[in-house]
Amino acid sequence: MMYASRLSRPLAQSMTRGKSSLPARALQALRGSTKSADAGNKVKAPIVNNDKVKAAFKGDSSTKSTKVVDTALGNLSSNKATPPPPLPDTAKAETVKESAPTKKEDKDLLTRKSAIQTAQIIASENAPSPSSSPSPESAVIQPPAVNFSEFAPRIVVIGVGGAGGNAVNNMIARSLGGVEFLAINTDAQHLSTTLTDNRLQIGTSTTAGLGCGANPDAGRMAAEESKDEILDKVKDAHMVFITAGMGGGTGTGAASVVADLCYAEGILTVGVVTKPFRFEGTHRMRLASEGVERLQSCVDTMIVIPNQNLFDLVDKKTSLMDSFSLADDVLLAGVKSITDLMTNPGLINLDFADVQSVMSGMGNAMLGTGQASGESRALEAAEQALSNPLLGTTGVKSAKGMLVNITGGKDMTLFEVDEAAQKLIEQVEDENANIIFGSAYDHSLEGSIRVSVVATGIEEDEEKSK
Repeated sequence: MMYASRLSRPLAQSMTRGKSSLPARALQALRGSTKSADAGNKVKAPIVNNDKVKAAFKGDSSTKSTKVVDTALGNLSSNKATPPPPLPDTAKAETVKESAPTKKEDKDLLTRKSAIQTAQIIASENAPSPSSSPSPESAVIQPPAVNFSEFAPRIVVIGVGGAGGNAVNNMIARSLGGVEFLAINTDAQHLSTTLTDNRLQIGTSTTAGLGCGANPDAGRMAAEESKDEILDKVKDAHMVFITAGMGGGTGTGAASVVADLCYAEGILTVGVVTKPFRFEGTHRMRLASEGVERLQSCVDTMIVIPNQNLFDLVDKKTSLMDSFSLADDVLLAGVKSITDLMTNPGLINLDFADVQSVMSGMGNAMLGTGQASGESRALEAAEQALSNPLLGTTGVKSAKGMLVNITGGKDMTLFEVDEAAQKLIEQVEDENANIIFGSAYDHSLEGSIRVSVVATGIEEDEEKSK
């Protein structure tokens, strides 16, 4: 563009004073008919509509002007930086000055220079910057970012009634992760004490927020009144744990309605409930048994914890609050063993489909967790998991499915994993039982091993001890 920069000031002055050697319509045609092209950050010559420019010179009958325009258009149509046409012989002997023309030859020369200069100026105005973005063809197409957390299973723990809300509070206080919490109750006062903001008061018209008065029918009607709200809370969930205390009003009556809604939506539904102490009377025990029977018909897997078995774990100095926390810890350990397998990367990784294959439509189940250290820690942890005092004499002999999670620190060996697994397998009589193992690393368990077991499909005769 050296020619344009050298002659731009005289041309601009000439155009400003209205003395441009080009006709005004020619200049307008040149400006309006140029286009810039950019391919791979290489600046190409502008594309000029020759016919429009030539048509603008119809009013100028000068033969030299026509030749000048043809030369300028030819230079712009090529992709080469063509220098100006040679000066006439009369101008080679002397330097052409930038003053006003005095001879006819000089006037023709300025006319030719003006045409070339004007075309170059227009080209520089329309040419893209060398720093402009590359063409779409040269740009590298990056694949869209994928948020893999969107594909994690959504697990919801639903506490129904007072006992269910207490269990939810215990899990939140113990910092259980990987799950969502939902508290459902007819008692507005107790509902306000839950540690989760995800609360739902059901049956506002039926109970007016005052509870059910140990009437399971009132709890059932309250849940049926709030079916739409319950469904809205659990939609898109993959798995739900429904925890409640049997024998009262809300938990006994509403838990089965909540479970039925989840089960109908295709959600893997697990019920974890407690049965009352003996000192609570036969009437409450009868209500609890009826509630367990109704709930069992609309869940995939059912786990029942008799509160009476707490006496096998406590002594006379154990407080009432600590005693109930032991029962809540059974639910906490069971939920944690399952969620850790699905949400935490493991040495032997398991996914939600594995859990579903073991727990879907399997009926009665047993949860057990054991942790030990020392020389025989793997074997001791497995034995503890199989003999959970809270579950009574419930065994895993008739189990049709078993989910095992063995977790330890960096010092956990392959032989220890094998020893714990063999101990668990020996207890299952069914050779075709679906047994799935998972193993994970936890730096906090350095020197210890934790074994968690979820056995499903247990036959009824092993449940009579409850």
